[in-house]
Amino acid sequence: MRNRRIVIDRNIFISAIIGQYSYPYKIFSDLVATGEFQIFVSDKLIKEYREVSQREKFEKYPEFIKKANDLISTIENLGVMVKPSRKIELIKDLPDNHLLEIAVEANEYCIITGNTNDFDFDEFEGIKIFTPKEFYNLVVS
Repeated sequence: MRNRRIVIDRNIFISAIIGQYSYPYKIFSDLVATGEFQIFVSDKLIKEYREVSQREKFEKYPEFIKKANDLISTIENLGVMVKPSRKIELIKDLPDNHLLEIAVEANEYCIITGNTNDFDFDEFEGIKIFTPKEFYNLVVS
């Protein structure tokens, strides 16, 4: 593993809030909050975390908004903010390219995403692409 820098897709952010014992939750609680891995974000990604967490469909989960705001605060406190200088247009769902841009800017180890439709490749310029389960099992084993 070349470094301990990661970027986390918004679907993993949401899954961490909903599933207390899920792999996304464990990534934040066991690996990011403890400082074992460093999360890199941008203003745009933080804005996406905020916007997606405000969707009506999440109102059915008790305390979802509070948990989302708490997790965003944790990410803002522990994360490293970057401003990508390179525009990448590899993924057809254009907003997802921003994750690649952050990862390249930060010279990250990997991107963690549940979006296997758009991230249908294992690596981009040396940056690994993992599902949460793959990533957690790799680093914890």
